[in-house]
Amino acid sequence: MKNDESFSYYTETFLDHYIGGERGLSENTVISYEHVLGQMAEFMFKQHHNRNKKVTMADLTAENVVKFLEYLESEGLSVSTRNQRLAVIKSFCKYIRFKSPRHLHAIDRILAIPHKKGNEPVVQYLSCRQLEKLLNKPNSNNCYGFKDLLLLTVMADTGARVSEIINIKISDIQLDNPGNILLHGKGGKDRYATISTKTVQLLNLYFDKENLRSPVYAERNLFLNRSGKPFTRAGIAYILQKYTTMLHNENPASFPAKITPHCLRHTKAMLMLEAGQNLVYIRDTLGHEHVKTTEIYARISNKQKQNALDAVNDKIKVPDANNIDYKNNSTLRSWLHDYCS
Repeated sequence: MKNDESFSYYTETFLDHYIGGERGLSENTVISYEHVLGQMAEFMFKQHHNRNKKVTMADLTAENVVKFLEYLESEGLSVSTRNQRLAVIKSFCKYIRFKSPRHLHAIDRILAIPHKKGNEPVVQYLSCRQLEKLLNKPNSNNCYGFKDLLLLTVMADTGARVSEIINIKISDIQLDNPGNILLHGKGGKDRYATISTKTVQLLNLYFDKENLRSPVYAERNLFLNRSGKPFTRAGIAYILQKYTTMLHNENPASFPAKITPHCLRHTKAMLMLEAGQNLVYIRDTLGHEHVKTTEIYARISNKQKQNALDAVNDKIKVPDANNIDYKNNSTLRSWLHDYCS
């Protein structure tokens, strides 16, 4: 098959030479793009009755892309995720448009596919009490339970993204007072996350029990799964959901049935906001590029809304309900009798 007809050829050059090379985007971004394009290629392959037929550029049509997006939604993906997948596909198509003008018409039709409007997603976060329940759930008296506790504690204390948690190395951790963890953020932007004294104590215990203070372990990942390999996103999500399910089954009214690792990131932001921290500091802690991204937490803070309402109500002298005797208010009763009888 000629290169200009090979879907795999364009995919490989897009990922290796353009995304990972010319643009120099992070490995996590390359992996994310690779996942989406691989998922779409698999979907288009399954559309063929003849399984021996390979996916070609002829299969990259607006109709097939729309079918793929509809398939994603049928599998339970949100509108937001659907739009993210479409953004990746459009980025890929813009690359092809530049590299192969012969596919211009098909590519322009794909680029014209609109993003779907949906309800603004609710930002899920835990209350301080719920977070306390979560961190108290692992059995820290055995090594696996302790490692789960340490993982959840570091996630909650730093507000780090899952990819940042996975990539923490032993050398990234400073256990002096105050303790810090160097997080490797999106787009190659590193930042330090200050951690609490209790988190430092847990890490010190872990380092002692696992003999991790030797320089030979400097480049070892902090968190390893039971196979001794770095965690995957799915592995971390599984651990979090395991304890979430336990808590929900014990009392469905007091704990959600499902939370994601990103929920702990939102929780960190909300707790900082409700403690009176400035949005700029929260932005730096979470590694947001713009404070505008961080403003979402100010909009959803119930505590701040209540404080604002209380401040206003202190200035507006609303009659005290305790001083009103509704039953003995003859004027009101007469008015009700005149107009409602």
